[in-house]
Amino acid sequence: MLMIQSFIIDFLILLSLPFNGLDYSEAISLEMQLPVCIECHSDLVGRDMMHYPVEDACDNCHESTGASHPSADSLGFRLMDKIPELCYYCHEEKEEMDFTHQPVAGGDCLGCHDAHGSSEASLMRSPDPDLCLSCHNRDYRSDSSETLNIRRLVKGRMKAHSAIEGGGCMSCHQSHGSDSRALLVDRFPEADYLPALTENFELCFLCHDTDLLNAQETEWGTGFRNGKKNLHWLHMNGNKGRNCRMCHNIHGSPQSFLIEKRLDFGNWEMQMNFVPEEQGGSCLPGCHGKLSYQR
Repeated sequence: MLMIQSFIIDFLILLSLPFNGLDYSEAISLEMQLPVCIECHSDLVGRDMMHYPVEDACDNCHESTGASHPSADSLGFRLMDKIPELCYYCHEEKEEMDFTHQPVAGGDCLGCHDAHGSSEASLMRSPDPDLCLSCHNRDYRSDSSETLNIRRLVKGRMKAHSAIEGGGCMSCHQSHGSDSRALLVDRFPEADYLPALTENFELCFLCHDTDLLNAQETEWGTGFRNGKKNLHWLHMNGNKGRNCRMCHNIHGSPQSFLIEKRLDFGNWEMQMNFVPEEQGGSCLPGCHGKLSYQR
C-alpha cells in the first residue's frame, strides 16, 4: 500500500513540472531520420551509386538552423561542417604526397564527387575522361609547372591513347595525389635522354611488353620492327636512351601510333614525315634520311 501511494505522489509531482516539448530543431532532426525529405528531394536518391550517409539519414551531414522549412525566405538546413572537414568525419584524410591534385589541395571534393549519389563509380559527377576534360580543356601555367590542354589532344579527329579509351585518365593518373609528377601512378621520365632501363619507364610497362625496350629482336614485343629487328630497341638502347615523348604524344595525335607530326628539337621544329602502311611505314625526320620498315 505504501509503495502505491509513493508511486502516485511521484506521478503527481511529475505532472506538475513544466513541459516545453522538443524545440523546433530537435523535432526537425528527428523528422530527418524518416523518409520525409525525399518528398521534395527525390531527385537526390535512387541513383545507381548512393553515398552511404544519404541512405542512412540526412542528418548525418545536415542540421537544422531552427528556421521554418521549407520556406522561400529562409534556409532551414546547413551542413554540419564546411567542406572538406565534413568529408573527413568519415573518410580518412589522404596522406600528404609530393604532388597533389589542385581540387584536392583546395578542398573542393564536390568539384569531382556528388555528395548524394551518382551513376558513376566513386560518386563521380560524370564519367572519366569527361569529368577530367571539363577542367583540362585549356592550358595551365605557373612558375613551376605547365599542364597542356588535354581535350585538344584526345577529342575530335585525334587518335587518343588506347589507355584513355579503355580505362580513362585514371589508367595513368592518380585522382587525388601522387609521389610521381603529373599525378602518375608509376615512374615516367621527364628528361629527353636517360638510360634505357625498364625501371625508368615503369608506367609504360604496366601495359606494354618489356621486350619493346630490352629485346634486340622480337616477333611480339612491338609492332615497330623490320622483320624481327626491334626498331624501338634500336632507337632507345644504351645510356642515352630516348624518351617515348620524342616521337609519340602520350595523350593523342592525328597520326597512327600516336606519332607526333612535328617536335621541338632545341630551337628547331622538326617534321616527322611519318607515313603508315598496312604492315609498316616510313619516316623522314631531321635526324636521318627516309627509312621504311615492314613487319
